[in-house]
Amino acid sequence: MQYFIFAALVAVTVFFFYRYVTRDARLREQALAAEFPASWRQILAERVAFYLSLSEVDKTRFEKRIQVFLAQTRITGIQTDIDDVTRVLVAASAIIPVFGFPDWEYGNLSEVLVVPDAWKEKQDPHKEQAPLAGTLLGSVRNFQSSHYMHLSKASLEQGFKDSLDRQNVGIHEFVHLLDEADGVIDGVPALTFPAALRPEWEAVMQREIAAIRAGRSEINDYAGTNEAEFFAVVTEYFFEKPEKLQTEHPELYGLLLLAFRQNPRSRFGQWATDPRLWLKALRSRRKFGRNDPCPCGSGKKYKECHLLQEA
Repeated sequence: MQYFIFAALVAVTVFFFYRYVTRDARLREQALAAEFPASWRQILAERVAFYLSLSEVDKTRFEKRIQVFLAQTRITGIQTDIDDVTRVLVAASAIIPVFGFPDWEYGNLSEVLVVPDAWKEKQDPHKEQAPLAGTLLGSVRNFQSSHYMHLSKASLEQGFKDSLDRQNVGIHEFVHLLDEADGVIDGVPALTFPAALRPEWEAVMQREIAAIRAGRSEINDYAGTNEAEFFAVVTEYFFEKPEKLQTEHPELYGLLLLAFRQNPRSRFGQWATDPRLWLKALRSRRKFGRNDPCPCGSGKKYKECHLLQEA
């Protein structure tokens, strides 16, 4: 009798262990088999310029990866509600930087915690100034073997509202996770960057950081904080304003192209040469105020640029 009880306990233990180790695979299969919700597709079409730039085949591939990410990743609101818009924008932030890696998954991410807006990080008076002290829009933290991401909901939405401002906090934080996949956040994503190019990348990175700190670069000053922040900031630039990055920093753009195995400028190329196509694609997304920055990237107000051409 004791033997049968022991055998039953072993069987139950093995069953639940099997369920645990195969959880992600089962969730992936279920997600891939499910139809992509029409409401999610509308969110992508209205808010995510990267998605609009894709071919129909790549749009479908992007959608499937969104489904897998959301099936496997816990997204929790802290003093804020989590709706489909937030969930889809978090997932888009995760997929955009790794879209060139078909099998990539964030195995080092336990949960995404979304807070209403920016928050203050308290400084421990007994320690030297921490790199994350001050006002934050996003962060990646470790707890034992788990990684948790904090994101400002307001900043997440703003990052996708203006697709040409070179700033997207969601992409920024997921790039930190990509960077850390080799064990350290140091601005050198060893798992994605070809080993032969790492010395060149480190040299270009140090040169660009020096230019930022000396006030001789239009790259966001925050990129001069350290190598990890440089990589995250220029990645935002790479995906949001690729044509300008290639023009102003061709060597940097070429290295990022190899690192991410994507060429966003080629996708946005037709919009760069004919801003009317960009406007047409975005017209269904939202109404532009007369004093909003023109979405063509001219730097002028909408009323002084393409609103005149449409009149």
